[in-house]
Amino acid sequence: MKPFLALSLLILAGCVQAREPQLVAMNQTGDSMLTCDQIAVEYKANTEVARSKIAKNEANDRKELILGILVWPGLVDFKNADGNEGNALLDRNILLVGLAKAKTCLGIATWPGQPERYTLNGYRIA
Repeated sequence: MKPFLALSLLILAGCVQAREPQLVAMNQTGDSMLTCDQIAVEYKANTEVARSKIAKNEANDRKELILGILVWPGLVDFKNADGNEGNALLDRNILLVGLAKAKTCLGIATWPGQPERYTLNGYRIA
């Protein structure tokens, strides 16, 4: 009876739903009203958050692969919420740079470089 209970719990654990990504919209209401300073602040904040989310997701991918192989395939998160959210922030930054150039903002060249986009095993995600 105990092996049946353990197997049942293992199967249920494999059915746990992964977190849905909360993607930031590229275009947002009020973008045209942003000042150069506001654009720079948002760009820098997006870059840091994206860097953190992408690094976290890449670390989780390694852990999930090991768990999926050794324990149960259902433990692998195929939604990659953090990586996709990081990529959405990088997409927003592309729009912000274009907006800053259109407003002839100064200092764009000094803004921090963007991290590499999140990919899954070398394949670009959305």
